[in-house]
Amino acid sequence: MTKIKLLVVDDEKDLLELLVRRFKRKEFVVDSAGNAEDALQLLKKNDYDVAIYDIRLPKMDGITLLKESKRIQPECEVLILTGHGTIDTAIEAMKLGAMDYITKPYNLSELEVMIAKAYENKRLKEKNDSMKTIIAQHNEFTLVGDSPNFKEVLNMTKRIADSDVPVLIEGESGTGKELIAKALHFWSTRAEEPFVPVNSGALPEHLLESELFGHVRGAFTGASQDKKGLVEAAKGGTLFLDEVGEMPLSLQVKLLRFLETGEFRRVGDVRERHIVVRIVAATNRNMEKEVAEGRFREDLYYRLNVVKLMIPALQERKSDLPALIDYFISKTKNPDKKLSATARAALEQYGFPGNVRELGHLIERGVLLSKGNMIEKEDLLLPLDKKEHNVFAEVAANQLCSLEDMEKEHIENALKQMEWNKTKAAEILGISVRNLYRKIEHFQLKE
Repeated sequence: MTKIKLLVVDDEKDLLELLVRRFKRKEFVVDSAGNAEDALQLLKKNDYDVAIYDIRLPKMDGITLLKESKRIQPECEVLILTGHGTIDTAIEAMKLGAMDYITKPYNLSELEVMIAKAYENKRLKEKNDSMKTIIAQHNEFTLVGDSPNFKEVLNMTKRIADSDVPVLIEGESGTGKELIAKALHFWSTRAEEPFVPVNSGALPEHLLESELFGHVRGAFTGASQDKKGLVEAAKGGTLFLDEVGEMPLSLQVKLLRFLETGEFRRVGDVRERHIVVRIVAATNRNMEKEVAEGRFREDLYYRLNVVKLMIPALQERKSDLPALIDYFISKTKNPDKKLSATARAALEQYGFPGNVRELGHLIERGVLLSKGNMIEKEDLLLPLDKKEHNVFAEVAANQLCSLEDMEKEHIENALKQMEWNKTKAAEILGISVRNLYRKIEHFQLKE
């Protein structure tokens, strides 16, 4: 029961002082308020495990305070103090989210037991939510391949998994950087804590900061309530910063400060918060070039790059292709289908610019389009077989065109092949979704 963060609200000054003294002797962290307005201000500034509200308060009663506090801190467990004449109101409070109530006059030891129970209930809820996430993530976590260069990456991953140092994972788009990040997490003692991914290039700057660090009510238009950020969601576990090279410079400053101190502020808040979390970042960019050209802070780069893992492209680990093909077929709705010899040969000769992710898409498409139990070469719809959409073949057959025209054709080709799924197209092209939207607008491409 030690270090429980407790808020007590009662307008009876003598009783309030008694409760505060009693709970501080129990080594609780205790704040108190004599009215609902002061209590709400405390709730906006501090996080609490358990709150105790008297049902009868001046101006704003305990029921209204309960509603408002649940909006600010829904995870805080609330106990209601009530007199004999207001038991029906206390029961109503439980329907609104209060955990339990106790009638005055009450036994302080009994109240302490209720606080301990409320605290354990809060911890169990947090643990259950965390475990649901962990189980879902673990089910998606599979590494396939035993080529020498891929095994070297796996061996290094195992060696550094249990350390707390930041790790920078570099590699082309689609090579499996997030899977390696998950391996770092699940092969460590943090495996029972959350693994939280953040796509640094998928959101505009102002939304990315809120997503990362959270915000308080009124911080910007539409911020109707306080919201925890992904940094807080990853508490005790791993925060995975995907495409960290896409992060705006202004946010890089705040990330650097968090890496150095573990402290941050929610958007619009004045209160410093502290979180212990392991940072793993990934990028498909040449980060040294990004630093040299002023697009990425040098101090942040060196802070993230304590240990670097380089993920080989699929072209560099072709011996893993048979195992990867069998794995991706096994994950489809028709796992008994086979790849014909000509289809397998075509895949072995293909360059895979989209790496392992592209292979997965090709297999998924082949399984879907194949009519019998055998996946033929034409079912894969390999880009090299689609001459009408191959800009390079078209240029060679006709005449040279500008780089801009070639870029437009190549982007349109990727969008068509991915059936205008912009996330997948951006992955194949090796650019962010935000950048792809800009290209679509610039070239006036339409589905």
